[in-house]
Amino acid sequence: MTNVDPPDSVPEGQKTEYRGRYGKCIHQKLRRFQEQSKRESLREDIDIQRQHRKLISYAIFPFVQGAPAGYKFITAEPLEDLGVPNFDFLLWNLDGSVIFGEAKSSIPSSAGKIVDQLQKRKEVAKEYKKHIEEEILGSKINHMEFVVATYVNHGDKIAKEIIEQGAEFITWVVDAHHDTLWIRHARPTVFPDNLEADEPNSMLQELERRHTHDVSSLNGDLDRVTTAFGQADVLPTSIIVDQLRVVVQARRVEGRHPCVDRADIREYVANSSLNFSEGRIDEIVDDLIESGIHINFLSEWEDDRADLKIVSNYTAKDDLEQVLEDKWVNWRIEGMKDELREECEQLVASEIGKQSRLDEFWSMDNEVR
Repeated sequence: MTNVDPPDSVPEGQKTEYRGRYGKCIHQKLRRFQEQSKRESLREDIDIQRQHRKLISYAIFPFVQGAPAGYKFITAEPLEDLGVPNFDFLLWNLDGSVIFGEAKSSIPSSAGKIVDQLQKRKEVAKEYKKHIEEEILGSKINHMEFVVATYVNHGDKIAKEIIEQGAEFITWVVDAHHDTLWIRHARPTVFPDNLEADEPNSMLQELERRHTHDVSSLNGDLDRVTTAFGQADVLPTSIIVDQLRVVVQARRVEGRHPCVDRADIREYVANSSLNFSEGRIDEIVDDLIESGIHINFLSEWEDDRADLKIVSNYTAKDDLEQVLEDKWVNWRIEGMKDELREECEQLVASEIGKQSRLDEFWSMDNEVR
């Protein structure tokens, strides 16, 4: 018999039947639950987030460390606070030109879906132009450009798709093996319909203008410019396990106990070069701590040596990151199983409710007879 408390809606005389039916239901669902494949899928999600974060870092590094053609990195996820489709980063120069950038660490075989997504985000960015001017830049935007950054092995595919759809995005590619970034040009198989020129050479020249930056010096500055990753350690819209890496980065060891203070987490987030407001930094830190406690990676420490203790016997960075991933995967798997349990609870309660109403109907019918 399954030890589960039936809901109050189940009559006292049918609680045993409820437990029996629930036991059969959850046994069948858990037997069909493909736990191993789901674990593998969750770990793939972690890797995708890691690659995405690294690619954003590669894309913004030249604009954090320098100012190619006067452009500087302003912020990651500029529309994150509005909960709308968002680009990954925003660049700006003093002339009032901005570049919205989207990082795509992989491109599916149907690259057109990516271009469609970019087009929608472009429209959203234009719609919220005034918000960006007033809340982020504090000045007018005179010119907008849009970039998609990807790894070099995907560059031709997405650049070609952009051109053939007649979209206007500039493709940056990153060679992670040589830490370089440049603008990818691709020759289309077919010309788009929205070109003004009608002669092949003129059409190619128009495409060249369309898919390079208006500021010509920027095209030169981004000709295999040196780049690096490590700039984007906290992205509020990424999965929490990826964000919680900052706890591992900010930790210290006290008497063989890995631990961390809230102030250390906050300092690490504030120094992550993403230019969040003070209030947003506090929100991110609060969310990190709450989530870390929720998945049993962090616990409050009743010790004056630190605010929080990392729930692990390991102290090394790589070991702690593995513990973090394992705890998050286990938490997600248990959450999926809890959903199955809730499904069974609702299903069995509904079945017994129907049976009770049917029994009442037949009882009343017999009384009438």
